[in-house]
Amino acid sequence: MSCRPVGAAAVWLGNRKFQLANHPGLGGWCWNLPPLACRRGISQSAALREGHHTEGPACLDPATNSQEREKSSFSPPCWHRPVMVREVIDFLSPKPGQVFLDMTFGAGGHTEMILSQASDISVFVLDRDPIAHEIAKQLSQTYPARIQPFLGRFSQLESLLVASGVETDTFDGVVIDAGCSSMQLDVPWRGFALSKDGPLDMRMDGDRYPDMPTAADVVNALDQQSLASILRIYGEERHAKKIAAAIAQARSIYPITRTQQLASIVAGILINSSQCLEGKY
Repeated sequence: MSCRPVGAAAVWLGNRKFQLANHPGLGGWCWNLPPLACRRGISQSAALREGHHTEGPACLDPATNSQEREKSSFSPPCWHRPVMVREVIDFLSPKPGQVFLDMTFGAGGHTEMILSQASDISVFVLDRDPIAHEIAKQLSQTYPARIQPFLGRFSQLESLLVASGVETDTFDGVVIDAGCSSMQLDVPWRGFALSKDGPLDMRMDGDRYPDMPTAADVVNALDQQSLASILRIYGEERHAKKIAAAIAQARSIYPITRTQQLASIVAGILINSSQCLEGKY
């Protein structure tokens, strides 16, 4: 198995630089740093100045504050291909010369498979996650003039297309693979997964919209009834009232700022329920 990267891109999130590379042998895009830096403890910036090749697993240089240390203390996994990509391709049945829209680009699994069906197929790709957007820009270098990356939300798509001079009836097919992916859930400092300890954030593009409330802002500021409504309507949670009450009680003692803080509060309510025993929480 070859683990040599076939492409690389630098990603800036806030004031933090991350290095991405495409390792086909490892299943997709991974965070990377020079192997000598990992072995010797050389900082990323020093290693890059020394000109080492980017072939090793991630290890980031020391951070200057707790949030940055949190970002640099983990090794993100490779993001694998979508599990139903073959079924998606069979349904779309791409033909030469067609144009597609991938509204949830992610790590590009659907887009790459669509492009592989014919040499003159093109794909417009959208994602609100800046990391996904950087991967899309890198992939566009592999497929010149065949990928047009857009950074934004579903609600911004029309204006993005209009600004680029693209008619909305251009597309022969649209792909939407909705929901979070491992790009969010497997990275603790992004705060999406209650199974991993990290800041209670859950913003897909918080660096672009720093004034956007975090999940911590929501659970600490909303009244108990509003919290229960969110859990019931959007989470279809039958224990919504009990969980909201527990959150309100806990935050009166200390702010809820960590993912596993919130997880422990929920577990305390559901510990005797069949859902908890079945491993749902």
